[in-house]
Amino acid sequence: MAENETGSDLLGQELKRLTFGWTDYTLFSGLLGISVLIGIYFGCFSKKQDNTTEYLLGGKTMSWFPVSMSLVASHVSAVSLLAVPVEVYQYGTQYAACIFTAVISCGLISIIYVPVFYQLQLTSTFEYLEMRFTRSVRTFASFLYTFSLIIYVPLIIYVPALAFSQATGINLHLITPVIGIVCIFYTTIGGLKAVVWADTVQMTVTLGSLFAVFILGTIAVGGFSETWRIAEEGSRIVFWNMDPSIFARNSFWGMAVGMTMTWMTGLGISQVSMQRFLSVPNLKEAYKAIAFMGVCLVAIKWISVLTGLIMYARYHKCDPISTHVISRSDQLLPYYVLDVAKHIPGLPGLFLAGLVSAGLSTMSAILNTVAGTMYEDFIDPWLPDTENKEARAANIMKLIVVVMGILCLSLVFLVAFLGDIFQLSLTLHGVTAGAMLGIFTLGMIVPWATSKGAIAGGLLSMGLMVWVIVGAQVNMALKRLVYPPLPTSTEECLNVKSNVNQTTIGTDPTPTNEDKPFALFAVSFMYYTLLGFLVVMVVGTIVSFLTGVPDLKDVDKNHFPPIIQRFLPPKKYTEVPLHSVPTALITNQEKEKLNS
Repeated sequence: MAENETGSDLLGQELKRLTFGWTDYTLFSGLLGISVLIGIYFGCFSKKQDNTTEYLLGGKTMSWFPVSMSLVASHVSAVSLLAVPVEVYQYGTQYAACIFTAVISCGLISIIYVPVFYQLQLTSTFEYLEMRFTRSVRTFASFLYTFSLIIYVPLIIYVPALAFSQATGINLHLITPVIGIVCIFYTTIGGLKAVVWADTVQMTVTLGSLFAVFILGTIAVGGFSETWRIAEEGSRIVFWNMDPSIFARNSFWGMAVGMTMTWMTGLGISQVSMQRFLSVPNLKEAYKAIAFMGVCLVAIKWISVLTGLIMYARYHKCDPISTHVISRSDQLLPYYVLDVAKHIPGLPGLFLAGLVSAGLSTMSAILNTVAGTMYEDFIDPWLPDTENKEARAANIMKLIVVVMGILCLSLVFLVAFLGDIFQLSLTLHGVTAGAMLGIFTLGMIVPWATSKGAIAGGLLSMGLMVWVIVGAQVNMALKRLVYPPLPTSTEECLNVKSNVNQTTIGTDPTPTNEDKPFALFAVSFMYYTLLGFLVVMVVGTIVSFLTGVPDLKDVDKNHFPPIIQRFLPPKKYTEVPLHSVPTALITNQEKEKLNS
């Protein structure tokens, strides 16, 4: 108890030394103000958002740069900005292998998914599933996607709001509505253009804060070479853990293969991403956006990795987690910023503005996407056709943004009472991610796949992943499945009692052979999406063969990427009597085809 009280006192003293001045509040409020002005401009003074193409795709006039920045912003949330440095601090730099993840993911997205979606020019990626399979497959996938995003939004709002509340002392429940209302406002009235340009501004702020914290921290610990030396001595430098076991918590293969599946789900088949890829005028611009997005993602992730090393170098002799200076590992990065930037006016505000920017970017992207998905897949089929259908659609989607935004804000208050929900939420994401990626990929690279195969594979994938993930969580709660972090030390801590001044490896006991969980429960969370994906591909293909495959000469080649189209047989020609077509309009080649 004394140990916890000492930690609480230290944290209280640390937070009191940081007082938000006018510079910090100006930076923070200025960011929110800019986002509002962007929404007002595109909603009131720019081209009217009176049709679905303009509201959802920005009129297809967006350039590749703001689109790529918006893609990065929607992918990099405050959760990931906080999680990656802590991952490195506790488990080493294996996450730096994300450079392979980015190259493989962007390559596969460019080859398989983008050509198909761009060729079909659909406002909803789920419309592809109806064209390729049936309406039931589309509805099944749309519901899962919408549900998963609605659950995710409260989490990404809660993290930056919690950090801001800690730094300023303002109640969390007062900050959250302000952030949410600003995002709902500019997303509602501005449409995709407002979201993309606001994302660009917010991403710039996020990158600025990351670089500022990185440079300041490097100087504080004595330079990069000293940071590297300390990290190497602490066994934090881990790049080539080639353990092929799927039970290893993280390895090179977990990042290069397992994480690639996760990124492809978020960037390849996601309505958020495809909506942006289709907002550029041609496919060449879309490829530029993908390439630049990959470079930015690697840069941001590597800065986060290096920030984790800097945090370890600063606290390698006095771990704030072991001493209970912070109550949970998610607070480590904000604590570190409060520590190194407390004497620099404006930097704490810049950092918090970056966290809030990441949350706003992801929330706005999701709200805009959910609006389009819900309207296209659940509302539009029930509405009668009218002359002002496009204007009505835009208004309905704006209403959806407001309703969904309010719903997500109300769920934030529930998240605040659920404890450490972030790691669990990322794990639960694997329930639908593998199934979603599998259904789309099955349709695009397996020409003989049928709707029965897609639904059977998707249902079995989700059922299996629910069983695996629930089983894993139960075994973690029973301490049968543990992932002890790398050693930390508290030997040079001040104002901390001697009983914690020691090197700690972890408090979780190592399970005995009798207590080891069932093999599937021990599969690393890095492979959850891959496991669900493989189930859909294998089961979907087998069920398709068992229920009767279609004639490949009847399939529409536009439903497949170019790498698959080249292997498809020529489409059947319908015989037309020669006398039914004027002879003058028939070429010699066409006559030969008809005669043959």
